[in-house]
Amino acid sequence: MDVAGVLFEVTDRVRQPESWKHKKNYEGFYWAATTGRHVWFESLYERAALMRFDRDRRVLAIASQPMTVHWGVGARWHVPDFFVRYRDGRGVVVDVKPAKRIDERDVETFRWTAALCEGLGWGYQVVSDISTMEDRNLRFLSGYRYDRWVSTGADVCLGAHVGEERTLQDWASELNDACPEPLGAVYSAAWWRRLQVDPDDRLSLRSMARAV
Repeated sequence: MDVAGVLFEVTDRVRQPESWKHKKNYEGFYWAATTGRHVWFESLYERAALMRFDRDRRVLAIASQPMTVHWGVGARWHVPDFFVRYRDGRGVVVDVKPAKRIDERDVETFRWTAALCEGLGWGYQVVSDISTMEDRNLRFLSGYRYDRWVSTGADVCLGAHVGEERTLQDWASELNDACPEPLGAVYSAAWWRRLQVDPDDRLSLRSMARAV
């Protein structure tokens, strides 16, 4: 079978990490609203990356560590962090690591992985630029990723104001007659990017947001 035809987005992860006392990184499962499935993460930085993808309505499925890549150079191997399938059929392999922790060996591994993905017709992405503030904002907004906060009335109202920019408080006032929970609808719209906010600015009711 051609490896490019494998549905890696629905496979189980290939690696089971060991646990030990005082382990520094935090592992767990994140429930992705985009896919309706739990996705495993190996660090809080990976969780933040998952939240980024979860907000993208173009994403169809996400799998954690679904493959092991072996190269014919010594015993070199690599397990990419995620495989993302988009609704247009594109597959993207993703590695996640903060820029300050990327060393020369990582750069080489990423280069080889990118070359492999290009040959298979996949995209390749290294997520390395998530700021502390973006992580905090994502964690807050993720509480509004559930369907109960989505409002058809709010969507219609925001659609009538595309291109306009206001504070989140003002948007909540605008939605006051459109839905029963206007502030929750505003945060939901910010999560799903119907309201565009700056991810690196501290989120508050005074934050500016543009309807898109």
